Amino acid sequence: MAGTAVMMDKGVMRGSAARSHGTMRLTARGKLVVALLAAALTWAGISVISPVPAHSESGATAVSSYIVRPGDTLWSYASSITPAGQDVSNTVDELIELNDLESGALQAGQRIVVPQR
Repeated sequence: MAGTAVMMDKGVMRGSAARSHGTMRLTARGKLVVALLAAALTWAGISVISPVPAHSESGATAVSSYIVRPGDTLWSYASSITPAGQDVSNTVDELIELNDLESGALQAGQRIVVPQR
């Protein structure tokens, strides 16, 4: 017999489920559990198949280009365009991302995209 059933006075069964002539009838608590489980499964199914819109943290960035000169390093160039009081490493990271650079190494004659400040 499924669930916990206890025989009470006069042959009445109490518990989470009671059987009557081969069919199972749920108590109010059992129905609530089934309803919550169904709602959770429905929510999980919808969240898996529904698309989530992508959100970027920043909008479009105004850019210009710069031709790397002999002796330029990414750090030296970034420090020359970083506003006073701001972190040069953030500018370096931005330049690497904007230019899809694998490293911070630059070559003379290379054109890089630079955010306008």
